[in-house]
Amino acid sequence: MVFHPIDAPEQTGRSKGQSGRPSRGMVGEDGTFTLVCDLVADGKPGEQAPGALVGPHRVTFTMPRTTRATLDADTKYVLSGAELKAEEERLARLPVYAPLPCGDKITPGEVEVKAGENEFEFVLTPK
Repeated sequence: MVFHPIDAPEQTGRSKGQSGRPSRGMVGEDGTFTLVCDLVADGKPGEQAPGALVGPHRVTFTMPRTTRATLDADTKYVLSGAELKAEEERLARLPVYAPLPCGDKITPGEVEVKAGENEFEFVLTPK
């Protein structure tokens, strides 16, 4: 699940065109999620901050992977033998999930994040 900040200077106080970084969360088996914001844009690669920016967000949901990840032929071609082995080992460790009984259309598609704790309830359309 990804919360994409909407460019709304009048609501957020951020400059026009500076909507901010998205926040991501993995939905657990019980349906709960916690968002984190990647700080790569702030020059802190690999660091994350909890939560999401205050203001309106567009929400998207991506279906979890149901098959093993593989490398395409172009990627295999440009990697050295050691790099190829390391990447194949990394991909083999990625989780594979059972198919969900729903699609990826999420409702509501937009939410308002307020300062402090927030709680949202989303519905995914059935298949």
